[in-house]
Amino acid sequence: MAADDLDRRLVELLGEDGRRAYTDIAGIVGVSEATVRARIQRLTSNGTLRIVALCNPLTLGHQSVRLLLGVHGVTPRNVAKSLTSLPMIGHVALTSGAHDIYLEATPRDLGQLADLLDDIRRTPGVAKIDQFVLTRLFKDYSWNGLRDQSGERAVGGSVGAAPTPPA
Repeated sequence: MAADDLDRRLVELLGEDGRRAYTDIAGIVGVSEATVRARIQRLTSNGTLRIVALCNPLTLGHQSVRLLLGVHGVTPRNVAKSLTSLPMIGHVALTSGAHDIYLEATPRDLGQLADLLDDIRRTPGVAKIDQFVLTRLFKDYSWNGLRDQSGERAVGGSVGAAPTPPA
């Protein structure tokens, strides 16, 4: 079953507060609490939605780095799959353009970052690593871009929030 406008609205509301009560959500969207519960269960079961706590790693004394990888001799998909086993890496994505893979990681310090880079370099197929250490994080809500219609098209209408009407 494809996501519909109600699913998108549920995702939006949980994106604002992942601990919001289902009864509150039901009142906002105008359906029963049972409907909200069933929809969220379906969205989590099918992998569309995952409710997590987000923190700013810089405020905890950690580093936050973004890495762009070039791959040679192996498919980027295979390299990406192998990198998911590294615990410091929290985000792995295939990309188009000049780089093949995008990573986000949160090493404790620069020493741990050096260890992570060594682990990545030992991964078969990794040919190049461009790294960016964040010095200050102003916003990090990856899915907020799904609120408008262009974001819906970007994900094929499968997940996101209800479209924002034009002003």
